[in-house]
Amino acid sequence: MDNNYEWFLRADLRKYAGKYVVICKKKVISSGLDPGKVYEKAKIKNPKKEVVLWKVPTGNTFIFFEL
Repeated sequence: MDNNYEWFLRADLRKYAGKYVVICKKKVISSGLDPGKVYEKAKIKNPKKEVVLWKVPTGNTFIFFEL
């Protein structure tokens, strides 16, 4: 399992509820309501690093699906 994904599942991200976050090296490096802008901002700051975009759910419900 990816380290960033494991971190995301265990991290306390309540302050980001309902927002998109970009995680790199087990840290939130960008957040906001527009996923495109959040991702773009993160890639500008970290152009050569792998970054992952997720939406932090509100409440206690997680819905997982495979594309």
